[in-house]
Amino acid sequence: MSSISSIARNRLKVARIPVRYGVPKCDCDVPAKERTCWKLTNPGRRFWNCRNNMTNLKKCDYFEWKDEQQEEGYYKNLFYSLKQTLDAKEDLGVINKLRNMIVELEFFLSKEKSVVGII
Repeated sequence: MSSISSIARNRLKVARIPVRYGVPKCDCDVPAKERTCWKLTNPGRRFWNCRNNMTNLKKCDYFEWKDEQQEEGYYKNLFYSLKQTLDAKEDLGVINKLRNMIVELEFFLSKEKSVVGII
């Protein structure tokens, strides 16, 4: 009996949200861009905003949440932590790629120096 109640307590609660057909238009009268928030307060929560928001083009202040807010708790924190771990691994991959490029460039530079006669 206690295992049933613990399962019920650990179950993720899913909120029903109204279905929107199509993409909303922002105040610039262009289709809004769907983005995902990765801040601690709303990890993984999708929203709409002006397509030009991340550019130097004319932009408006249009903003609308696409998803309902997650409840505070384990899953919200886990989602944020997983995103942070993924970002750290991607950063490590970039660092390793740059290190390999440095090794290659140093190798080519040493070959060039030997051809030119510079030691």
